[in-house]
Amino acid sequence: MANRYLLGCLLALFMLPAAQASMRCGNTLINEGELTVDVLRKCGEPDQRETIPPSSPQGGGVTVEQWVYGPRNGVYRYLRFLDGKLVEIRVARG
Repeated sequence: MANRYLLGCLLALFMLPAAQASMRCGNTLINEGELTVDVLRKCGEPDQRETIPPSSPQGGGVTVEQWVYGPRNGVYRYLRFLDGKLVEIRVARG
């Protein structure tokens, strides 16, 4: 009986949608899934910006961009984009 209950709880947990990271820029929020143009409009230019072009010479790869905002109040915010779409937001004290 207890095993069935535990299994049911675990299945329900796996069916929940994954939490989506967000970051505050002034009075607005940005969320994973937003486009680079929208993030630039809401947050402005990042303090650091790196673009890694597709690695395939045939053009079959994806463009990766890594942006850094900060430090602001000792906090860095790291954003990662794949083909212009925000896929990761990380916050770290520095």
